[in-house]
Formats: sequence, structure tokens, C-alpha cells
Amino acid sequence: MANSTSEKHAAKTEKPLKPNHTHGEIAGAIAGEVVGGIVGSLAGPPGAVAGMVVGAAVGALAGEVLDQEAQRSHIHDEDLDDEIGVTSGDLGAAKSRLPK
Repeated sequence: MANSTSEKHAAKTEKPLKPNHTHGEIAGAIAGEVVGGIVGSLAGPPGAVAGMVVGAAVGALAGEVLDQEAQRSHIHDEDLDDEIGVTSGDLGAAKSRLPK
């Protein structure tokens, strides 16, 4: 059972996410660079440059973590949908009272 579950998750992680997926690493790097530059500008031009570099690195890391969490959540939601019959099965279908 554990093998089939881990294989199922391995197959799902290779599958691309839905189109609503955003690139958090890139967005985080840009946002971090802007904020770092603004905060670093308090120390003058060298501080602005240093703030932009550090802000971009921290923002990219935070964005990557958010992307990984979104992927984990997406896989979990798909598993739940499969289990309750949303994407496979017959969610809400009435059982037949006729004998077979």
C-alpha cells in the first residue's frame, strides 16, 4: 500500500500544475529587490545596491517556498477529490433500488 501511494504522489509531482499557477520565485525576487532597494537607500547608494541584492535573494527563497507549498496543497486537494468522488467516481449519484 505504501509503495503504490508513494508512486502515485511521485507521478503527480511530475505533472504540471494548473494554468493558475504563478511563478513565486520570480515575483518574490522582484518584490524583495524593490523593498530591499528602498530600505537600503537609507544608507545611501551602496546600501541601496546591497539591499536590492539581499532583498532579491530573500524574496526568491520565500517565493520558492510558496511555490512548493502551493504544489503540495494542489496534490493534497486532488487526492481528496479522488477519494470523495469529485474527479473519479459518482459523487452524489443515487443508488439504484432495483435488484440486479
